[in-house]
Amino acid sequence: MASSTLNNRESLAFEDIYDIVKRNDKTQYDLIYRTLLAKSEYLTLIPDNDNYSILHYLVMYGLLDLFNKVIAIPNIRFILLTKTATKPQKDILQIANENQTKSSTHKKLYDTIDRLVIMDKFVEYGKNNQINECRKMLQQDEDLANLKPPYRKYYLIHHLAFADNKNAFDQLRSMCNFDMKLLTNDKKTASEVAIEHNHTRFATYLESLSPEMRAIREQHDKEKDKRNQAKIKRDEQVEKEILTTGGNNMLDCFTCPLTKEIFHDPVVLSDGFTYERSAIQQWLDLGNRRSPMTNIELTNVTLEKSFKNERRIFL
Repeated sequence: MASSTLNNRESLAFEDIYDIVKRNDKTQYDLIYRTLLAKSEYLTLIPDNDNYSILHYLVMYGLLDLFNKVIAIPNIRFILLTKTATKPQKDILQIANENQTKSSTHKKLYDTIDRLVIMDKFVEYGKNNQINECRKMLQQDEDLANLKPPYRKYYLIHHLAFADNKNAFDQLRSMCNFDMKLLTNDKKTASEVAIEHNHTRFATYLESLSPEMRAIREQHDKEKDKRNQAKIKRDEQVEKEILTTGGNNMLDCFTCPLTKEIFHDPVVLSDGFTYERSAIQQWLDLGNRRSPMTNIELTNVTLEKSFKNERRIFL
């Protein structure tokens, strides 16, 4: 049942959603979004027989709501750099500017893109450790310190933590108020980013300035430990079942419930079931947030690698 449900919700081909967008078929917008969740690279593709990408059409038609949903899709990249195939080439800010007088929605979309361009530029400076450029922009708008486009993973504070740039952090902190509780797109504090890259002194410094940041990190550590303990128990239960069945149902232990094939890259979801990574990732990319086996809402969508099962399969 789970497998058939997955198949019924597979993403459309590029040609199909491109045609839907080009015709501005509003009844099919949910299909566009669901497809882009699984195939985000479709957003900026320009077919040989056209001058515009799906992104350009979204802007031309003033599709503000769909645009805002699309740019929040994980792994959408370089959308602001996408140029048309026309002569002269145009990016989405230029197209939005040309169309902003068509309607109030077109105007809101232009304002949205204009702000995104500024935020994107600022975060890119932070990513490349161009602190002087960050400082110049903060002098014009100190709010930028705590802003980023939704498709960007890090805020400025996370880039500083990644680079272990305490001096820059202190300099910029004198110009603006950093929100120390900001989380990356994968829900990590700046101190967690620093710790991941072995910058423990900077992480300790950040948490000394913000007990709230420390509390968030400690809560994340507890949740991770809880997941690890649950995973150990699940693996022990699987091992026990294998021993008690005497091998009669052993193949089921190594078979993905979605693909019905032996695991190559098994992962465990919060529902306690083990799946083939590519199959369950496709399920999640389509926006599903319930277990494909129980239909119960998932507590989280973290995929934990099933190391013990993997050893059993290949030994």
